[in-house]
Amino acid sequence: MVSELRSTINSVKSRAFHSSCLITATALLSFMLFSGIVIDRSLNNGMKNMDRRLGADLMIVPKGAKEKAENLILEGQRGTFYFDGSVDDRIREVEGIKEVTAQCFLKSLSADCCSSEVELVFYDPETDFIVGPWIAENYSNSIGPDSVIVGSDIVCENGTIKLFGKEYKVLSSMAKTGTALDTSVYFPSDAMPAVLADAEAKSSFLTEEQKDGDILSSVFVNIEDGYDTSKVIEKCRQKVGDVDVVYLKQLNESLSDNLLKITDVLEFVLIAGTVLIFVILVLINSVIINDRKQEIALSRILGRSKKKICNALIKETGCISLFGSFIGCGLGALIVIPFGRYIGMKLDMPYLGPGAAASVIQLTVIMIIVFLISLFSSLFVVIKTTNIEPYLALKKEAE
Repeated sequence: MVSELRSTINSVKSRAFHSSCLITATALLSFMLFSGIVIDRSLNNGMKNMDRRLGADLMIVPKGAKEKAENLILEGQRGTFYFDGSVDDRIREVEGIKEVTAQCFLKSLSADCCSSEVELVFYDPETDFIVGPWIAENYSNSIGPDSVIVGSDIVCENGTIKLFGKEYKVLSSMAKTGTALDTSVYFPSDAMPAVLADAEAKSSFLTEEQKDGDILSSVFVNIEDGYDTSKVIEKCRQKVGDVDVVYLKQLNESLSDNLLKITDVLEFVLIAGTVLIFVILVLINSVIINDRKQEIALSRILGRSKKKICNALIKETGCISLFGSFIGCGLGALIVIPFGRYIGMKLDMPYLGPGAAASVIQLTVIMIIVFLISLFSSLFVVIKTTNIEPYLALKKEAE
């Protein structure tokens, strides 16, 4: 087995130029397939996660904060915009409102637990229907002022986290979202005064609104069935004044349409690119096999069977495709995975990249696909060449 592998590698090395052409083609094919599939899956995963992240019919934010609110939904990037702390209670009184929950967040405050800044989110566990679906594991004790829930990217030691000189018990972690939400720490709303006091004592910069403490950033609303959304919003504005409203379902539908267009283009490019590279592989293999007619004919004369010659050629194809696909997938992983969030931002789409296990599975599948494409691109030429009568092949070569 080892000797056969060594013989195959030596045969590939002996035709360095032709082998390099095949390796380049298979590397390009695997790079294109890996990058395209990862981006396609990541965009679809991002959309699925956004469906879960929405969790409401409407998101009501202060006037002028609509763009920041949409960035929160798409990328998890929080801004600093605030309501008066009684806004949610006033909205709850509006006829046609089914559920109301509010959140307040402080953007990028430094913390003892992490090398980078974290987002602090205050929510009401009693009314919440936004944070709960993202909690990865159930916890037995209710969340209190001395306990928190953390994003998936925050690493905690001994089940605690230290913020502004104070330790908090970590009750659970959130499922991964692929956005800045993964670096957030979630507090119950009644813990906000104490946390703000600790932050100010540790010289963290706080705005005057934040120091006041009686503030909210956004109010999430579900509307009763049978009520006209526009009329309910108008009543909300009568209660709380002029506000901006993010129509989450409409935003989701718009993004879904954009995703469909992007994936259609991506699939067309992948199919067209695969066909083109397949044709290139056929041409390269034709040139290679044509140059090896004399070698194959001599092998036949010396008693080597067609089957053994075909097996040897297929092994060479497998070795080349394996090496090329490994290079291509490796380059794809180096480019696409680290810059996944940047790609999502440029496309204005939610983006959730694959985990390590999913990446390995995709790599394996693509290597198999590339091998099969390489095999089929060479199989016809190999069979045709090995079926030529040895003496005829030598005669043509001599001429």
